[in-house]
Amino acid sequence: MEIDALDIDWTTFLLPYKQAVNELQLKFSVLKEQYLLKGEYSPIQNVFSRVKSPDSILEKAKKYGYTLDQIDYKIKDIAGIRIVTQFEADVVQVAALIKLRRDMRVVTIKDYIANPKPSGYRSIHLIVEYELDTVNGAETILCEIQIRTLAMDFWSTIEHSLNYKYKDAMPPNIQERLVLAARSIKDIDGEMDMIKDEITDAQRLFRRKSNIINAIIEDLNRLSRYGKKDMIKKYYKIFAEMRESDNTLQLTLLQKELEKEIRTFSDNTI
Repeated sequence: MEIDALDIDWTTFLLPYKQAVNELQLKFSVLKEQYLLKGEYSPIQNVFSRVKSPDSILEKAKKYGYTLDQIDYKIKDIAGIRIVTQFEADVVQVAALIKLRRDMRVVTIKDYIANPKPSGYRSIHLIVEYELDTVNGAETILCEIQIRTLAMDFWSTIEHSLNYKYKDAMPPNIQERLVLAARSIKDIDGEMDMIKDEITDAQRLFRRKSNIINAIIEDLNRLSRYGKKDMIKKYYKIFAEMRESDNTLQLTLLQKELEKEIRTFSDNTI
């Protein structure tokens, strides 16, 4: 017997799933920031979340013949987190990190990188149990976490759009091209992994320079509060010349000099 959409108070039913994805998205985003604040490379590039719509839940329940009292544990991807990485090696690393976490428990793992789907789809899927604190007490929610590279995510987005258009009747020539594209994506990920160290080193240097520049701008703004217009003008000229160069050392020295000036004026105003 099909589930009637009116049989469920969807706002109440979906609320814990929304809470779960909000908390999990925040946790993984903070994890990324922690890596960066330590000056380390983060295997997490982006984190996205979604909760299935009532229509999508009902469609899946109908497809598999689930009853009303089964959907909250049979449909394991009502809550969904998607973690996007730069490199294929990062996908494996993030999956390993999740397995070690104490705030969630991995229930099942599907490795579509080691064993791609016939369509060419590649990713790692984890189903985790995540405990929520709610007004009704503790509640355990199942959540699907998909981990894939930027390239895999691009391919998956295209496939999803085509599946939505054609449902289960995608033309063979489109299917074939998708498979060929998936192979190309795999090759691209392989090439990027080969030069991962070079790429991440370049990104680290860029972030370091960007952080120093932002700190200098903040220091110049702080100095301006002391009304030293001639000094600000001098430092802005020096900063403008250095900013265009790749000399991070000189920018670092300028920042330290500005911090010294700020301490001097700060001490004099006490």
